[in-house]
Amino acid sequence: MIRRLLRYAIALALAAYLAAAGYMAFNQRSFLYRPASAWQAPSDFGLAQASRIELKADDGTSLLGWWLPPKHAEAPVYLYFHGNANGLERRAGRFGLMSADGAGVLAMSYRGYGGSGGAPSEALLHADALRIYRHLRETFGPERIVIFGESLGTGVALNLIRQVDAKAVILDSPYYSVLSRGQASYPWLPVSLLLTDTFRSDLWIAQARAPVFILHGTADRLIPAADSEKLAAQGKPGNVQRKLYAGEPHVVPYGRGPSVDVLDFLGRLPKR
Repeated sequence: MIRRLLRYAIALALAAYLAAAGYMAFNQRSFLYRPASAWQAPSDFGLAQASRIELKADDGTSLLGWWLPPKHAEAPVYLYFHGNANGLERRAGRFGLMSADGAGVLAMSYRGYGGSGGAPSEALLHADALRIYRHLRETFGPERIVIFGESLGTGVALNLIRQVDAKAVILDSPYYSVLSRGQASYPWLPVSLLLTDTFRSDLWIAQARAPVFILHGTADRLIPAADSEKLAAQGKPGNVQRKLYAGEPHVVPYGRGPSVDVLDFLGRLPKR
């Protein structure tokens, strides 16, 4: 009787484990991508100088975003890839600070975010990033383009910069990889077997075709600063700089240091 009950208990535990693993695998993208799907006009968030921009992805999907044109011929143009939660409106204050010295900012909503069509996946985000970059290159030389990734967008930025040229890459609160984050968050699951969108920044940073500047808050509870330390160590020697912000949370508030530090970093780069 005891052996039979033990077999039943083991079978039930195994069934529960497999059900949990199946649920996590089937719903993994709902954990990774948390969009605000409605379009929001930049003028409603204090960016009267910004305009709505629409691009067609390679598969015809409509991508919407905000465009703040540069104010003078030498100004950099930031190509911004946002984080996994909410929409561009959450970053409006940041875009205002980034453009305060005359810089341009192009920030497109990922698929399924902020009026853009379709649904997000790693492969499609990478393809769309290349399409958006090519749009910028129709007007601006690579010496003016600064690729900026925030949280989830740091992987998008790093995958892009191994394929294209730019002035620099800025990474705010980057992970070592989404795979490693998943393994840390769910150690009881075979994450490497289940995860579809792995965002292997750890493999891409050494291939970066521009200088990399990493920003990270020491109080980041979502992606520990140790992640960016390991990530920086994977870059080409001398190509990666990293700045820690004491007591700051995930995605460092731009007005509390980064607005000055990013300009200083860009100003010290050799002219191209």
